[in-house]
Order: sequence, then C-alpha cells, then structure tokens
Amino acid sequence: MALDKDIHSAFADVVGEENICDDPTMMASYFKTDFACVVMPKDTAQVQTIVRLCNKYELQFRPICTGWTGVFIPGTVMIDLRRMDKIIEIDEKNMCAVCEPYVTSAQLQAELFKRGLNTNIKGSGAQGSALLRGHGPMDQSCGADDRNHLAVEWVTPEGELVQIGSIGSSDEWFCGDGPGPSLRCLVQSTVPPSCTPGVFTKIATKLYHWPGPERYHLKGNSPNYSLIEMPDNMMLRYYSFDSVEKMIEAEIKLGESEVCYIVYGINAAMVSANVTSSNEEQMALFQQISGQVKGNGFVVIIAGNSQADFAYKKKVLEAIMAETGGESLKAVERPEIGEILMRQCTRPTGAIRETMRPGGTFKSIPNMGQRDLTVRWAIGAGEAKLPLIEKGLIVDDGGGFFGWGVEHGHLGKTEIFCAFSPMDSEANKAVGEWATEQGARAVEEKYFALTMSPLETIDERTGPAVSNYHLWWYKVLDALDPNGVIPLKGVSKLTP
Repeated sequence: MALDKDIHSAFADVVGEENICDDPTMMASYFKTDFACVVMPKDTAQVQTIVRLCNKYELQFRPICTGWTGVFIPGTVMIDLRRMDKIIEIDEKNMCAVCEPYVTSAQLQAELFKRGLNTNIKGSGAQGSALLRGHGPMDQSCGADDRNHLAVEWVTPEGELVQIGSIGSSDEWFCGDGPGPSLRCLVQSTVPPSCTPGVFTKIATKLYHWPGPERYHLKGNSPNYSLIEMPDNMMLRYYSFDSVEKMIEAEIKLGESEVCYIVYGINAAMVSANVTSSNEEQMALFQQISGQVKGNGFVVIIAGNSQADFAYKKKVLEAIMAETGGESLKAVERPEIGEILMRQCTRPTGAIRETMRPGGTFKSIPNMGQRDLTVRWAIGAGEAKLPLIEKGLIVDDGGGFFGWGVEHGHLGKTEIFCAFSPMDSEANKAVGEWATEQGARAVEEKYFALTMSPLETIDERTGPAVSNYHLWWYKVLDALDPNGVIPLKGVSKLTP
C-alpha cells in the first residue's frame, strides 16, 4: 500500500526522503508483507517522532534491527533501525557496554576481546543484535537471557521516552532496576506473547571476564575457518553418555564445580553440520560419528586464567567424566574439528546447515526451566517424532534433542526440532501437528509454557495454566497503547 502524500511527507521531514520507502517493489525485499512504508531513523529523537506520527495517523508499527522479529500485518510501518549502529560506551570498571540496536554481537565482542571481556552471544549467531535476548553456548558462564540487560532507554508506544534503571536517576548504566518498581520484565518480552511494546533505542548489557586471546588467528576457507593454533589455556571436548540420567548428573557436577566456560549440549547431527562444507560431507560425518557416540552429549570448553588454573579445571573435568561415564568423541579431539568448534562456540557462528538441514528447513520447540524437567519433556517429544521418521516425512537426526545448563545449572534450556522439506505438504502438516501436540503436552503436564505462541493458544491454554497472567498483560498493553499502534490482534477484547 502507498502512503497518502501528506503522511509520506510528514515521515520524510523527520528522516529525509532517502530514508523512507513506500515503493511496493522495494519493500518486498524485506519480507512478503504489504507494508505501509519502511522508515529508517538515525537517533532516539527521530524514533520518538516517528512513533508519534504513527499514533497521529493511526498506523501500526514494528521495529527491526538485525533480523526478522514478530509478526508484520499488512499496513504496518516498519521502523528499520540499521542507522542506529553505534557502541556508545564500554565501561570496563563496571563491566557493562551501552549499544544502539544495530550493533551486532560480533562487532561488540571484537572490541571486548581486546579488553579481556566478553558478552553472551545468542544461539541465533554473532550477526544478531548485541541487544537481543535469548540463549547461546556461553550461558554457563556468561549469564542468562534478559538477566544480562541492565539500564534501558525505551520509547513507549505513544512516543514517550523512558529511562529504566540507573540511567533514570543518574548518568550511569550499570543497573537495570530502581529506584522504584522494576520495569525490565515489561519491556523485555519475557512473558508471552514475547512482544516488546515500543522501541529500544539504547541498552546496557552485562559483560564478563574473557580468559582467551584478544583475537583468533584463522586459517582455511569459509565457512570452515579453524584456528592457526589452539590457545594453550583452553581445551574443547565432546562427551557422550550411556543415558540421559548420567548426562544430567554430569551437567550438575560440572555446574557445582564451576570449572567450565561452556557446556553446550548439541547432538552429533549438529556437530556434523558445524564442521563440514556441504550436506554430503555433513551426512557422511554424521554417519561416522553417530556410531561412536554412546547417546546424548555436550561440548565442553575449559579456559584457565593461568596454567595452574587450567590444569586444575582439566583434572576436575576428567574426574567428573570418569564418575559419570562420559566418553570423549575422538573425532572432535582432532584439531581440524576441535578448532572449528572452539571458534564457533566462543564467537557463535554456526553453519547454515545447522539451521537449513538436509531436509530443507526445520520446526523447533525451545523451552526454558529446570533442566531435568525440560529434558524429560524432550524425550517424549522425540518419541513422538518416530512415526514421522518411519513415514519418511522428517529427517532421522538420531533422535537427539539439545540444550544445556544455564549459569552453572541454575536454569536449563532444552530444544528439539524436526527437519523436513518445506515443499512437502504432508510433512508440513504432520510437523505442525507434532509441534502443537508437544506444546500442549508441555503445559498440561506442567513442564513449561511456550512463550512464543499464537494469541489464541495463549488465551485458551497458556494463560489459564499460568495464573491468567495474560489478562493482566493485555491490560498493561491497553494502558501503554491506547491508540492500538502495536499490532497485536484482539488485545482489548480480553481485558478484565
């Protein structure tokens, strides 16, 4: 849809004619959505003005930074934040960094490594926004999810500027709470429907000690760059176990000892995807190593602050593996594989085949909670995949779920997926039914509640199972967004 000339001019007066587009041909390069327009602000003040114009002209809007997020309905104004790409500050003393939305995790981490610091990069990859919440390989030692967000600068759905945390009462970004009630959960989409009302314009994120090198010196060709030399204070192994119970026992003991920089619970299929250059190589390696693993397992990285510290951590790791029967996968001990995984786990850049499997695409069910509970659920979800594998509708990936402990085991993430051809209508339908059934089972059997669900599912199943929180969430959204510029259908209908 093309904007009215007066509305187009109003937006252009804010960002400049070169930073607004309502040409349907050009907008199609973003997503298959009939946008009202795409507009690119350069700073917080322009974001506020754009949001206020959306309220004035009754246009719904959604922001994006380094990738797709949320649902775009026809007629939405897409606020593309790519011009807001500056690292505002790296505070080494208070161990936090302040960034605009389009700063990528790779960009921030490169600067942090020079200072002996690190940030928790999400599993979606280092190309994602440094402000993105989620989980990744470094959850074990670099904090969890939204708990890394500190002070926040936020534009509300009406265009007001709110400074949350310490920045609201001082010029410091070190704390996400106070004075007064915390608003972090409200703006960080930590509850279903996982939608942040308004726009983040600056966020401070917590930083962590990095015992590794200032930069990796690489060899090889894309996508399989490996290290010229493994750091002498770091080691990577892949351990597998006879049973899930033994694997969880090992995770708990590793968490209690706090010796691991990374405990990353990927399966043999994912290891194969990350260290090969083609689908054919991937499947050949998977067939080779799947016969060598005992069962489910995980990648472990230890990193010492000194040679004595490294030797101690290595000794503790070996003792725990001996107690739990963890067996090292010899293929991963080979430098050409271990070095690739070292880089990919600490500067998360998983191969595209980890996402776009030989099947063509995948459907995933991620969850967070008590690790052993989420694993028990995943075992049942894996068993429910077997009929689809037997029918040839999905790829046989060894049946392995994946996941890991968070903050040395205080929380856990578990995820399971189906890889299939998107061109197969029967597979599409079967996988959709599998995901719906397993999501419902998670709620009904009280394992967890899926947060990224359609509103209908939240209204009918998730919300009632979790103290009807959704009714209060909708009430908050109505108060924040009286003009309905946030594209959540049916929000006002359920307000108590």
